[in-house]
Amino acid sequence: MSARRWAKFWWQDWQRDPALRMCSLAARGAWIEMLCLMADANPVGHLLVNGRTPNMRQLAAVLGCSEKDANKLVAELEENGVFSRSDDGTIYSRRMVRDKVISDEASANGKKGGNPQIKPKKSSKVKPEEDEGLTPSLNQEPTPPLKHQEAEADTEADIHSLTTFESERASSDASPGQAVAVALKPAKTKRACRLPENWQPSSEQIEFARENGVDPMKTAAVFRDYWLGVPGEKGRKLDWDATWRNWVRRDTSMRSPPPRQTQSDRRAAVNQAWAGVPDIEGV
Repeated sequence: MSARRWAKFWWQDWQRDPALRMCSLAARGAWIEMLCLMADANPVGHLLVNGRTPNMRQLAAVLGCSEKDANKLVAELEENGVFSRSDDGTIYSRRMVRDKVISDEASANGKKGGNPQIKPKKSSKVKPEEDEGLTPSLNQEPTPPLKHQEAEADTEADIHSLTTFESERASSDASPGQAVAVALKPAKTKRACRLPENWQPSSEQIEFARENGVDPMKTAAVFRDYWLGVPGEKGRKLDWDATWRNWVRRDTSMRSPPPRQTQSDRRAAVNQAWAGVPDIEGV
């Protein structure tokens, strides 16, 4: 059983995240349920259950919806850049992974006596009753307000360039719970952009469309005209390849099945076939 965890939740970040605001209410509800699973996973921030990536049927059971609806909700979240995927396709929350790294680094620094980049101040001589204690003095300067962390979809960071974990013992007599050293690398930023006016599908995108039974060039023309005409932030995407794949999937799912042939239709077809056979009576 994994350890119980808590996390800071900035309400303003949730409300102001442009990627989430572009999602439906159902998709946002599915995302908070997925975040609950990620918070309890190992590594933290990845959509894993008992160390394995749940398939869509299992995820649908967790979300309390049908497998078809779960596919649509995940596709909507991915199209709007709410989450990322690791090299093996596992869904992960960039924000949760980043916060876990910062938390581990702060914990390691605390066990070593504090942040090594901050020089300790000279201790001032104060009377015991004037010390800060649990309740700070009213004469103290107010604590500066916390700076809200960036919204979830503002930064597209590659998980392998985000963190490098190295576990080591601090000394030969270190206990099993000794601190773990964590090296934090700068996150590689990827900005949302609009579809270029001269955009054409790549060979991989064409092959993906053909594998799904979709005409790549006709679909590309509709795809390009649609997204060039979408104004403002809604026309900006973090990953146009993912947007193309979801567009092709929806194009396939929206096709209406061929009409069922009734008995009268079959009878009419038989009569029409016999009408072309020459009358050989009396030969």
